[in-house]
Amino acid sequence: MKEEITIPKALLGMILFGSVGTPCLILFCLSIYNLVDDFMSSPAIIEYERGALYGLGAGIVLLSVFSGFIVLLLYRKISPKAESRMSKGMALGLILIFTLPIVSGFILPSFIEAKGYQRCDKAERRASWPIYRTHIYTDNRQACERLIEEKQQAGRY
Repeated sequence: MKEEITIPKALLGMILFGSVGTPCLILFCLSIYNLVDDFMSSPAIIEYERGALYGLGAGIVLLSVFSGFIVLLLYRKISPKAESRMSKGMALGLILIFTLPIVSGFILPSFIEAKGYQRCDKAERRASWPIYRTHIYTDNRQACERLIEEKQQAGRY
């Protein structure tokens, strides 16, 4: 027979998974908002944060576990129906973690380049993991060169 969870353990689980899952979703939403805003306003520079797209899947996985701790706190046990929903949420989140950034890595650059932007590789920050790279697109070569110069002067290059 499964042991019932104590209230402090359930609260700790809620705090842990909620405090990590919520920022993941916020980071994803802010990144998408900025990208859509850039598409609408057509600025000289567009930044596409590929790493932020992992936040949707990670947030869904973590908040599925968070919801499980809420159920445990309220009812002391997880019903098979609630367990099934949590499992589906975690599976969906894992699928999104592995597919969304990869698929968007092919689709978004083609949309950006179709609007007349070109990638400015030299101005991009080199992340320790290439999957978290921020891609920078400019509407002309001069904007790219100006951006590189600014980053060199600021010591961020």
